[in-house]
Amino acid sequence: MSAITLEFLQDLLKEDHPNVLLKEFEGAPGTKRGDNYTSMVYRISLKGIKRKDDDNSSESWESSIIYKCLPESILRREAFKSDELFCNEVAFYNKIWPALSKFQSQWERVTHPFKCIPKCYLAQNDLVILRDLKQLGFVMPDRRQGLTIEQCYFVLKHLSHFHALSLAMKCYNPEGFYELLNIQDGISEVFFVPENVDYYRSYYTEAIQNAVAMVEEELQECKDKDLYLDKFRQFCSEDTFFQTMMDMVAPREPLAVICHGDCWTNNLLFRYVDGDIAEMYIVDFQLARYASPALDLVYLLYLCLNREQRAANLPSLLEYYTDELHTRLLEMSEDDSDFHSTLNRDALYDMLQEEFKRSSRFGLGIALDMYPIMTCDSDEAPNLYQSKESEVRPSHDDMKPVWTSNAACRRKMTDLVQELVDGDLL
Repeated sequence: MSAITLEFLQDLLKEDHPNVLLKEFEGAPGTKRGDNYTSMVYRISLKGIKRKDDDNSSESWESSIIYKCLPESILRREAFKSDELFCNEVAFYNKIWPALSKFQSQWERVTHPFKCIPKCYLAQNDLVILRDLKQLGFVMPDRRQGLTIEQCYFVLKHLSHFHALSLAMKCYNPEGFYELLNIQDGISEVFFVPENVDYYRSYYTEAIQNAVAMVEEELQECKDKDLYLDKFRQFCSEDTFFQTMMDMVAPREPLAVICHGDCWTNNLLFRYVDGDIAEMYIVDFQLARYASPALDLVYLLYLCLNREQRAANLPSLLEYYTDELHTRLLEMSEDDSDFHSTLNRDALYDMLQEEFKRSSRFGLGIALDMYPIMTCDSDEAPNLYQSKESEVRPSHDDMKPVWTSNAACRRKMTDLVQELVDGDLL
């Protein structure tokens, strides 16, 4: 944060707060250890004086903004591909979201536009500065608790509206849409690409060993223990695992959309009025990718709900997502569009069900890494705020997944393996 000055902040905020004269600012970590892994997040508190228009007097003024930057640690930065991820988020705020938002604004029938993206004041290759949603009353769910069904329905509604923007723009402005994916300043897959196979080999080998050990311990008394473990080990085979994940993220037409890519509790913020959800925001677009919308769905439903919630609600959740998606598509299309024929509501539902089943293995692959992150104690998580290690070069041996073997993690991992094997999805 050493590059931040009062003059810099004054210029940054002049559009939103033209009558404010900044006097001082102070930065502090904006998240707890274990809540984020690819960047450092600071909350900058601002104090100043605001001039009143009516009588030329002034009053004290306070606010805050969120400042995201690359980890100072070279080890952390390279281990988590922070530079590449930052490029994705910069592309999203500078190019992707403005284009999608402009496309959405062209349709008068969209009376409640998707607007769950925080205001971005500045996005460049090493920092992103955003509106502080906490100041507006938004709160993040507890990563260990996951989501309630009510929260999940609310997220699915807005996620479907976000995905619909890609499908509609691809239909009516394909040239403009595919320009958002160009290699120079568009979004791109960061993790599951051929050049990362060797880089992540030891990382996923260790993550898989941890996961298999947890499932083995949890299934000690289960009569079908060998069935579940054999299927799980087969999925986790070092020879095929990374290729499977690369296959899963490859876009498949006609349903491929710009996905959020990281749909879990820590990137979802809610505001409540009288105990009910009034609004939500989706944050952190570093993992945005062009892929099946089902990747966002399995991410959300496998990571943020437990097995009992899915068993009771999964069909209705997918129905609801499809209904919301198709309704929004009709609002952004003409009467003769594919959304009335080949991509009508029932056709979309059948395709999404098939995509969801196919993408279930991707959800399990993500869970190998994410369940320990979601359930670990803060002191088990890496410390992104550690100082710069310029004299040390990272090696593959420095790549370590979060390790934990708590009961919650063992149960979640085992539940998902059993659910997918029982559903003939693994």
